Amino acid sequence: MAAPTNGGSGWTLLRPLCQGASGAAVSLAEDAASGELFVVKSAAAGDAAQLRREWGIMSGLSSPHVVKCLGFRSIGALDHLLLEFAPGGSLADVAAAARDDGGCHQRRGLEEGAVRAYAADVLRGLDYLHEKLMVHGDVKGRNVVVGADGRAKLADFGCARAAGDTKRPFGGTPRFMAPEVARGEEQGPPADVWALGCTVLEMATGGRVPWGDADDNVLAVLHRIGFTDALPEVPQWLSPEAKDFLGRCLRRRASDRATAAQLLEHPFVALATPIKKEEEAVKKRTWESPTSTLDAALWESDFEPDDDDDDVEGMSSNSPVGRIRELACTGLPLPDWEHEQGWIEVCSC
Repeated sequence: MAAPTNGGSGWTLLRPLCQGASGAAVSLAEDAASGELFVVKSAAAGDAAQLRREWGIMSGLSSPHVVKCLGFRSIGALDHLLLEFAPGGSLADVAAAARDDGGCHQRRGLEEGAVRAYAADVLRGLDYLHEKLMVHGDVKGRNVVVGADGRAKLADFGCARAAGDTKRPFGGTPRFMAPEVARGEEQGPPADVWALGCTVLEMATGGRVPWGDADDNVLAVLHRIGFTDALPEVPQWLSPEAKDFLGRCLRRRASDRATAAQLLEHPFVALATPIKKEEEAVKKRTWESPTSTLDAALWESDFEPDDDDDDVEGMSSNSPVGRIRELACTGLPLPDWEHEQGWIEVCSC
């Protein structure tokens, strides 16, 4: 979709979605002209330096595996970053929805086929960024969203940086940080690869974050990641291909990790089948998360009349609504509730 031309009458904020890591408010909005939905990240103009920086990065990106930037608007005391809306939610949401408590207290999440497909999408997005000498800086399930086509896209570029940039402080989410980032040494493309490995674990375990058994103290977690030989726990039920893939992502030395381009050729993702929703599943998802207020799904009813039905006033007597209407209409005989045969007594009190 094209970006709304202005904020005063160009769009309507529908509901808040979340709050970004930088403190920006994230909301769902509707374009007044087309009815299409999109996302708005808003911050007070005096505190919007991070938002403007994110806009500067995203406006130069164009990939089907990266959320589209639709523009930037300053309206009154607020600055707004306009972004593509992904109705499938985040990978963290998808993984949590698939959560199943398996045996031996091992929590399972997405089926491995889905993990493969989403990992392949994220890898394509990372390969694109790394070829442009950019680092995402905060890869995790919450920062990967699923579009209407079921494909995953990288989102939230608040921690993104140029590869080799040593001036900006390192960012990201502690439990997804690579050892070299936890030690404050560097944050290059290999750090994204480590975080991808952590995201695969998150998907496979139904949203359980890496190092979930570690102390809640952030400094303790960072010390364990950066200054010990520990590695995140890999579920035993994963296939040998998945374990080998994770082994190439989760190597403590950055120089030992495979690149995104190399991992795209790994059997775990090279033969991954894109997730395709069956027609009815797509219809259900559209109802739950329409992309526009003009979507037919917003106005559909389970009791819509069928043009082929031969009934009174277009309502089939075989449908629930048709039967109710027949019972309610004047002139139709009512059941003989008192003398009707076949009743079963369920309470004699």
